[in-house]
Amino acid sequence: MKYFNVPADFKNNTIDQYDKLNDTYKDSRVTEIYGQITVENIFGSGRPCDMIPKVNMNTLEKHIKYARQKNIDFSYTLNATCLGNKEFTEEGMAQIGSFLDRLYEIGVTSLTIAIPSLIEFVKLSKYKFTLKASTLCNIINANKAMGYKNLGADRIVVHESINRDFSTLKNIRETFGERVEIIVNVICHKNCIFRPFHQNQGSHDIDIDCTSTRYYPHRCMMKRIEGIENYLQMNWVRPEDIKYYTDIGIKYFKVQGRHTVERGNPAKTIECYMKESFDGNLLDLLDNFSNTTAFKIHIDNKKLDGYIDPFYKNPNFCKNYCQQCGYCVKYAKKSIDSQKAEDIFRGARAFYGEFDQYNKMIENYNRDKQLQG
Repeated sequence: MKYFNVPADFKNNTIDQYDKLNDTYKDSRVTEIYGQITVENIFGSGRPCDMIPKVNMNTLEKHIKYARQKNIDFSYTLNATCLGNKEFTEEGMAQIGSFLDRLYEIGVTSLTIAIPSLIEFVKLSKYKFTLKASTLCNIINANKAMGYKNLGADRIVVHESINRDFSTLKNIRETFGERVEIIVNVICHKNCIFRPFHQNQGSHDIDIDCTSTRYYPHRCMMKRIEGIENYLQMNWVRPEDIKYYTDIGIKYFKVQGRHTVERGNPAKTIECYMKESFDGNLLDLLDNFSNTTAFKIHIDNKKLDGYIDPFYKNPNFCKNYCQQCGYCVKYAKKSIDSQKAEDIFRGARAFYGEFDQYNKMIENYNRDKQLQG
């Protein structure tokens, strides 16, 4: 049995679609959706607030109630990587406690958390929430998995960087137990130098009227367009390759993309993973069939058959030394039209060079300093 956790778009008809899929595919189930409020919210999460559905506490309560009628649970994402040290003050603890009281009143029974001190606070308090350690906890080995289990986590979402390290995944599964979850539609570069800092920036971005800095998303796109092979280094899991994970005991799969579900089609994404097949542009699937950029190349998903085999068969196949390997380049050329991709990359480089706000700020700063000097 495969269990899926999907970002909430807060539309009841989407819940109805999940319910139909649960009836259709007997070996798969959408068991959980996740999300947060963005209106009058004082606690951030792993996503900037202006990129996710606008939701207040009343909308959240109604959606939880409707989902539960279809036997689908809700996990509240309280997975900011920083709370500004609020959790270490009496006033901050009171704020957190009051917020948790309200969540519990409206039917939230599960929390996804990133900060260990917050997991400990919830576990040692009166609350009976089921706790999931977020992917932002950076769980990359069995020792860290056991650390979060000892802390009180009932479930964990492993860091996406180990999605193709089957030996490590198996060790984590054997150490922690069956409630180990992986993210399938990964869009982050495996060895991204910006990741922890991007997460912190998003954690502090909790004002619904704000406009998030585009520094990190722009740098992400600029990394992608350095070469077509970078798209294969994002540690996604194709629907056709789910069997490799169930073979080692992984049963729980998470679809990410709270920033895409409002304009996308998460139910279509889930059905592809349930039937373990998708014929089309892999990037459409990873983006929940939402148009996230004007500079999207085409990756023929079916031409990636066999790509994951050596990762599964040979422990430590990937040395994280791309300059000396070339494996991803080979499959990138097989599944991507290099010339068409380069045409798109050329336009993207021009766009991101022209509209890079941070570089313009630096230029303005340097110009002002020169004028002052």
